[in-house]
Amino acid sequence: MTIGPLPKMKQAQIGLMTVNALVDSVGLTRTPEELFKNPPRDLFEREQSWLVPDYGDAATQRLVLAYQSFLVTLGDTQILVDCAVGEDGNFPVRPDWHRAKSNWLNHLGQCGLAPEDIDAVVLTHLHMDHTGWLTRLDCDEWRPTFPNAVHMTTQRELDYWTSSEAAFDYMSTSIEDSIRPVLDAGLLKCIVPETEVAEGLFTVDLAGHSPGMIGLEYRKNGRVIASFSADLMHHPLQVAEPDVCTAFCFDPLQAASIRHKKLAEYADQQTIVFCGHFPGQSAGRIEDYELGFRFVPLD
Repeated sequence: MTIGPLPKMKQAQIGLMTVNALVDSVGLTRTPEELFKNPPRDLFEREQSWLVPDYGDAATQRLVLAYQSFLVTLGDTQILVDCAVGEDGNFPVRPDWHRAKSNWLNHLGQCGLAPEDIDAVVLTHLHMDHTGWLTRLDCDEWRPTFPNAVHMTTQRELDYWTSSEAAFDYMSTSIEDSIRPVLDAGLLKCIVPETEVAEGLFTVDLAGHSPGMIGLEYRKNGRVIASFSADLMHHPLQVAEPDVCTAFCFDPLQAASIRHKKLAEYADQQTIVFCGHFPGQSAGRIEDYELGFRFVPLD
């Protein structure tokens, strides 16, 4: 993973909520054929006018992805949304992540916080690139990074991945290394959609990409002002073409259905959407465009 300065979104202030991005890594990753399941053969070419250079490379057609968390400050509460890849992790099928280091903790420190200051960790789902910083390696033992935080995910998500991890080589030992120590420490709480995590900040059902995936919505007067959309979209290509699903989706049809629904809702309500895998300015609005939508980063 990259060490040093990384392109990331600007701090966002939305109502009483402040949001910072904590970036683990960002850069060229897979081609559309590698990331998505049966994408249109000309997907890159027909979207190339806006893809290059921020979201893709014309020469290789590889897409730019970020791996990051969002730090949400709402009142006196400090909330982490997902925990990125982490460091020292066991990822033999991903050499760029395997036993790698990152500056993620320094980014947290630049926000004026230590791990002990985090009050809540919301795990949108338990894929290995969202759970890495839950623990740190200490004398060959994985220990929870946020000892004072309540950690939250759904029961369905927890049950599925604690029983199915071995079936997916990309998950490697992430459940044992990142989830099990938090469970053993009594820090993990299972929640349901529509749980109010902090004032005005609610969990929302986004199941499809993963069996029990959730997001967060910041609501006021019946409107969704901001959304943390988990892996509803991995890349802006899925905003432009919502039927395109990743090769990692648990239920592609359900994933596409909830993506269509939420993109239409967020476009209608002018919601600011925080997209964890979008590089650079990863906060923006969804706009109706041609037969789909487009992502417009915040200025």
